[in-house]
Amino acid sequence: MTMFVRPLAPIGAEIIGAPLGETLDRETIARIREAWIEHGFLLFRNAGISDEVHIRLSECFGTLQPSATTVNRSRANPLFMDARHDPDAEQLKTYTIYEIFGRSRAGYTGWHWDQSFTPEIVRGGVLRMITPATEDGRTGFIDGISAYERLPADLKSEIDGLEVVYHFTAKQEDNWLCRPDHLKVISRQPGAEEAFAKYKRDFPPVVHPLVITQRETGRKVLKLSPMHAQYILGMDRAAGDALLKRLAHHLLDERFAYFHTWQANDMIAWDNWRMIHSVTGVPPHVFRFAQRTTIIGDYKLGRYLSAAPAEAAEASLVD
Repeated sequence: MTMFVRPLAPIGAEIIGAPLGETLDRETIARIREAWIEHGFLLFRNAGISDEVHIRLSECFGTLQPSATTVNRSRANPLFMDARHDPDAEQLKTYTIYEIFGRSRAGYTGWHWDQSFTPEIVRGGVLRMITPATEDGRTGFIDGISAYERLPADLKSEIDGLEVVYHFTAKQEDNWLCRPDHLKVISRQPGAEEAFAKYKRDFPPVVHPLVITQRETGRKVLKLSPMHAQYILGMDRAAGDALLKRLAHHLLDERFAYFHTWQANDMIAWDNWRMIHSVTGVPPHVFRFAQRTTIIGDYKLGRYLSAAPAEAAEASLVD
């Protein structure tokens, strides 16, 4: 079968006919990576039929690192992180049930790019759906390149050179730039507050530029992670918060978002340096199981806000 790229609406692309069941030649890898650079995320329908295929696709985009969260690390292969909701299993200490617009949700995660609360952020990830949810459980994507291109010229000039301070915020209700209206906490497992406080200590505040450049193409990226964002460095707080709200409102316009309804063996590879993503969650009684790999990169644009404790250098977490 000939491999071809089918653009999705409004962003992203589907790769059809990729021979992932066999060793990939250089030309095929180059075509997949070129499509990834162009579109930001790639969908492979009914392709993730084995761990080997998942790894083979992931290595098209770079070097893999073991899952950073040991509690979610696959016992069979440390390169996989389990993303599972099992209503019959003992839940994690940080497990929370939210109500959003009157619907109970487990596993809800707001709009973010992974590791915005660390100086070094991962390049991307590949998520493979093993058992999709029977209700909801969608994953959303928004492209920071197209968001930047939609900005008016005066706003592009205003944000050029600005930096944002990020700090780990585990509670979705505290992520003020991406908190849905009517979000409520229904229940939270014992021990959550202690775990959240530990993450705050492990991940001291960091600084990232508000605009970056895609190295391969020179295109500008609106590099804002609404989750974990605190304030604009060096700007009057009221003015800075107003600017962040305006940018978040622009970025999170869901007319320009793609929400994926998963089928078994779907895989999606996304570029974490330009895409933000979110998870709608599932009703608490619904089972869902996916696995993801993590692609490291040489991002050198972040830094700690002040001197970081020694243990922070060893801490990492993929959110």
